[in-house]
Amino acid sequence: MSRRSDKANRGAQTSFPRFFTKQLLAFLLLAFLVVVVDFFLYAAIAYSESENNFNDGTPITTVRAVDAGLAQEDGTYALSPEAGDVLAEQEAWALLVDATGAVVWEHGVPADVPRSFTPADTAMAAHYGTLADRPAFFWSRDDGLLVVGFPKDTYWHMTMALPESTIRNLPLYVLLLFAVDLAIFFVAYFVSRRRTQRAVAPILGALDNLSEGRPSTLRLKGDLADVGERITEASALLEQKDAARANWIRGVSHDIRTPLSMIMGYADAVAHDERVPEDVRAQAAVIRAQGLRIADLVTDLNTASRLDYDMQPLDLERIHLARTLRSVVAAHANDGLDEAHPIELEVDDDAADAVVLGDERLVTRAVENVLANARLHNEGGCSVSVRLSARPTRKTPGGGRDADASPAAAAAAEPAGFAVIRVADDGGGISREDLAALEARLARSRTAASASGCAVGSPSSTATAEHGLGLVLVDRIARAHGGSIALDGTPGEGFTVEISLPLA
Repeated sequence: MSRRSDKANRGAQTSFPRFFTKQLLAFLLLAFLVVVVDFFLYAAIAYSESENNFNDGTPITTVRAVDAGLAQEDGTYALSPEAGDVLAEQEAWALLVDATGAVVWEHGVPADVPRSFTPADTAMAAHYGTLADRPAFFWSRDDGLLVVGFPKDTYWHMTMALPESTIRNLPLYVLLLFAVDLAIFFVAYFVSRRRTQRAVAPILGALDNLSEGRPSTLRLKGDLADVGERITEASALLEQKDAARANWIRGVSHDIRTPLSMIMGYADAVAHDERVPEDVRAQAAVIRAQGLRIADLVTDLNTASRLDYDMQPLDLERIHLARTLRSVVAAHANDGLDEAHPIELEVDDDAADAVVLGDERLVTRAVENVLANARLHNEGGCSVSVRLSARPTRKTPGGGRDADASPAAAAAAEPAGFAVIRVADDGGGISREDLAALEARLARSRTAASASGCAVGSPSSTATAEHGLGLVLVDRIARAHGGSIALDGTPGEGFTVEISLPLA
């Protein structure tokens, strides 16, 4: 797995808990708002009920009105008209029981209501708040017990007796309920987070694979089944497009090689035929040089295409860099390309035995591309120096490496150091603006789906298009081996490319 995937996974591991924590906090805030709303709603309902049922016209006000309106004159009880109206409005009735249990006064009492009471009858009626199955309310007077009754099913009387210990422990019970509710919230949060992470983890892995060009197949169940099918379909479509692109590039490359070989062969024959005029031989040499350039571009295009999305299988082996560089420089000289671009090789003593784990074919290609870059941008000639040196491992925070992880880097432990291949020329160099644009293009190519890393029409496309795929391919080869490249140059003072590869 690449370093980018590791970062994505670490980001997912931290973002999911943060996401669910926010959801839990939002839920708790919502629950708090619900409690606040309920409290105010309860207060409004209580106020409304108090206004409607506990002011004028309620049992207590009716009883008090009858008590105030009932008076005895000359041994006879009389009820004031106002109190009588109150009873009439409530369809209520009233009676007065003296100390002997006899009814000494009544007003509108139903026929089935008793007219005499024993102490036990009075106690039971007062306890249950009913008399003859009608709600009744009792009021103690100096001359007896006033009873005010109402129609059936108008009031419900409730008697409750609680132990004192229950009242004392009531706050603890409330706290216990709150703690249990809070525990339920947290359990629901952790269960939900675990289930969601378990469900989303395959999706994250599939998206990582897609971002790195690897096919992904998801077989999800439940609500995410449709998401899995869509990712699988997208993966299949991308795989078809990549295969079609690779096949197209291979086909075009194959079709170009045959006529290009013939052109280069005839051009080489004309360039070395002394019977041909000098100017024609020079033109044939130009044709041959441009043919070599086209051949290099075709090779670069094929290699860059295979390296896209880490699709290029690396043939890992132990590479003796000094020997490989000598072979590259010798081939340069044998091709007759050193007349205008003489090249020299220098190997530091500490790098004479430098060995890296990688694909020798690709490493060779990277060095050849840097040399070709020097020739291409200095047609008038320049001297090229190749130097091999070694440096200790450059530690990064957290023990990371300089470049993104790769198959070669994953196959080896932390390297003992880096081998540095430095290719420098003393030609025309490059301006700081163009150097910055070239470095930006390399950075884009590390995340772009195409090999160029340069959008057509962008400000940097003109400044860096002349470099072709060469340095982009060098950068990809270095990163595929767990290394990196560095560029430097000054106008009129040459251009330098450093390729750093981890030592085996």
